[in-house]
Amino acid sequence: MPHTTAPMSLKSLARELGISAATVSRVLSGQAERHRISIATRDRVLGAARASGLVVDQLARSLRLRRTQSIGLLIPDISNPFFAQLARQIERRARHHGYSVLIADSEEDADVEAAAMTLMLSRRVDGLIVAPVGTPATDNPLRSLGGRPCVLVDRLLEQPSLPAVTSDHRHGAELATQHLIARGHRRIGCVEGSPGTFANDARIAGWRAAMASAGLAAGDDLVAGTGYSVDAGVAAARTLLRRAERPTAVLALGNVLALGVLQAAREERIIVPDDLSLVAFDDQLWAAVTSPALTIVEQPIEALGREVVDLLLERIAAPLDDPPARRILPVRLIERESVRDLGAGRVVPAPPAQRTPDPPAPAHGRAGAR
Repeated sequence: MPHTTAPMSLKSLARELGISAATVSRVLSGQAERHRISIATRDRVLGAARASGLVVDQLARSLRLRRTQSIGLLIPDISNPFFAQLARQIERRARHHGYSVLIADSEEDADVEAAAMTLMLSRRVDGLIVAPVGTPATDNPLRSLGGRPCVLVDRLLEQPSLPAVTSDHRHGAELATQHLIARGHRRIGCVEGSPGTFANDARIAGWRAAMASAGLAAGDDLVAGTGYSVDAGVAAARTLLRRAERPTAVLALGNVLALGVLQAAREERIIVPDDLSLVAFDDQLWAAVTSPALTIVEQPIEALGREVVDLLLERIAAPLDDPPARRILPVRLIERESVRDLGAGRVVPAPPAQRTPDPPAPAHGRAGAR
């Protein structure tokens, strides 16, 4: 019978490498980055483990700990640059804590969302992070979590009431509208996303509040939009720009909608910012290099990803019975070149952006989409 050698133990491997058993354990459990273990040390441990036959049985470990070290992430549109960047930050933060992430795109469809959630729960993820589709609360699949911890991100729900991390959407719209008013604009249109959804309604409320404070009309003739897509942005912008008395400025409630506004303005032979000023939500690389560079309301995507993962892991480690936490993160206005100062008849220069103070938490709204 051929001689076989038993796999080396974790402690023996640590002695051979001249490092601690804790370091070996952290590398083999995928937590090297979290504990700031160098790439060189990580590679040494993994190489030696493979050569010695030391293999960590992740399934056995999961059964013993009753955890899979994985979380599920449901987002509504992976093609939207905001959600793509948010997913990246969530995955990066989860990896830092030794967790893997299963990602699903609900495609803004409640049935797809429900099926994806069922699949993730069947994979026994330790918890869920969800940017929910804006559906009636009675139909929402988040009512059936099977006791699994869940935290919402970007979008909120009234029922079921769950922990959430979001930006101050209302304050961002107020900042943008006040910026336009300060530069002489009095007829300010709004290209919205999905009416009746949380983030959209909070931004509309901020726009209306700023207009009301300045004694300006904010009627339905200044609002158009049916969804968060370039085509929806084009259609909404056409509606506003073809009115007998068209707005001198537009607030687009999403970066994809801003692309639609720019396309519609080009079709109508309207020049931004000479004929139309434009401010939008969410910064992207193209926003700073397009001509003109776009003035935007920036959401703290890195902080959103970090906060939502940390909040979920708190719930996984120690499920709480207290009221769900809701963390509202501040936004800031970044001024560039897409706003014309009607008082001076010129484009406003782009001074260094100032971070806004922490805003008060807005009132809870309905289920929502960007």
